[in-house]
Amino acid sequence: MQIALEHSVKLYIMKNRLKHKVYSLREGHGVALGCTSAPAAAGYVEDDLTLCPTNSEWCKWLEPELSEYKRLLLKILSEGPAYETRGLAKIDADKLWVWGGPTPYWGGSMADDTLVHGADYFAASNVVYVYGPTTEKMLGLHSKYKRMLCQINANCRTPGALEGGSEEDNAELLSRLSLQFPNIIGAMCDDVVAGSKDVVEPGPFEKRYAALKKHNADLKMYGVIYGHELCKDFTPILPYIDVVNLWLWDMDQILQYDEFIALAQEKFPGKPIISGIFLHEYGVTDSGNSPELLAYQLDRAREFITRDIVEGVILLGDREIKKWPAVAESVRRHLQNQA
Repeated sequence: MQIALEHSVKLYIMKNRLKHKVYSLREGHGVALGCTSAPAAAGYVEDDLTLCPTNSEWCKWLEPELSEYKRLLLKILSEGPAYETRGLAKIDADKLWVWGGPTPYWGGSMADDTLVHGADYFAASNVVYVYGPTTEKMLGLHSKYKRMLCQINANCRTPGALEGGSEEDNAELLSRLSLQFPNIIGAMCDDVVAGSKDVVEPGPFEKRYAALKKHNADLKMYGVIYGHELCKDFTPILPYIDVVNLWLWDMDQILQYDEFIALAQEKFPGKPIISGIFLHEYGVTDSGNSPELLAYQLDRAREFITRDIVEGVILLGDREIKKWPAVAESVRRHLQNQA
């Protein structure tokens, strides 16, 4: 979507003002990234004793900047081109994945079945199991899903969950266990190039890739790539990523979804793309994402699914259902009512 210069200037100013406020509040009140939520409904009693505590005052503290930022984004969205969704492929259960797993971070839960609850809430056929250990118990818990991806790298992993002592060992373990659990179709590497320089060096990529294929050559390697990272040179790691999992970190980037998809195609020629959908927006507001922007992102994903450029969407995820129930419900309704 082309954004008018007038809006671009306002957006730049508002975004940076809001980011500065978020940083100041986080430092001043000791609020960790992702540990924010909407206020609980009157009389609500939490039944998950493993849930990470969150700050429910956060959005109130961000006013009026938060509302001003969202209003501008919706104004830009309303002035953009209208897209017809009738006749497009639907994001049905088969094309829908939910991301999650036991974690003590980001307002998450340490319950073994947290991802199960999340996937069933959205009626997804597929799951991306992350954070937790690669064990027969945990893989068996998710064996009812049609397809499953499992994290193999250490980034963002729950302490002590990296089985085998190294990422390569974890990849080989998953390769072996995939023969026992046939719904496992591959591995997920979270934040795969975080901290990399302009040219992403192959480093551990080749070893992880070989280990994943050791017992099951059909397994695919998925890697998380953020829109703001697409300025990098990924050439050295192209042989070791089978599918690009593309995420947009900042809420306003959703308005340029098409442009990011095109850039991902350019940087990863011939690689399938699966679109990540953040229900919690981490990049600017550290709060619940905009239901209207998420609806737009899902509808644009349908366009690219129809064109066989995007193979599906991944919702992140299980922990957001309790943190931002209105946002989660809006996404669920949108998926249920696709034209």
